Amino acid sequence: MLELWRNTPGIGVGAGDDHTSIAAFIQRNPSTCLLMKSGDTIIGTVLGGFDGRRGYIYHLAVHSDHRRRGHGRKLLQEVVAKLEALGAGKIHLFVLKSNEQAILFYEKQDWIKRQDIEVFSFNTPK
Repeated sequence: MLELWRNTPGIGVGAGDDHTSIAAFIQRNPSTCLLMKSGDTIIGTVLGGFDGRRGYIYHLAVHSDHRRRGHGRKLLQEVVAKLEALGAGKIHLFVLKSNEQAILFYEKQDWIKRQDIEVFSFNTPK
């Protein structure tokens, strides 16, 4: 997964995207973290998380050789269905402002770009 994310323009890989953190996220959210494979090769991913109130989607990525075939749409639809089944009344996702391709993708899927909020982050000391 990390290799796919690092090689996908527009996907931000940060400090929380190490093997240990990703494994912990998947363990907490086993039904909403999805892989798409072709043989032994990962061609798509999406991480979904549920906090008991809202759903969150991270790192939806499809390998460049497998785009424009509906894989991203399928991953998005599946993770949304799984988050809804858990009780998520609203689902959020984050896109880097510079990732115009992703913004267009989500707009085509009827996602609404929020204009009323800003995102703030705080890095806790390790």
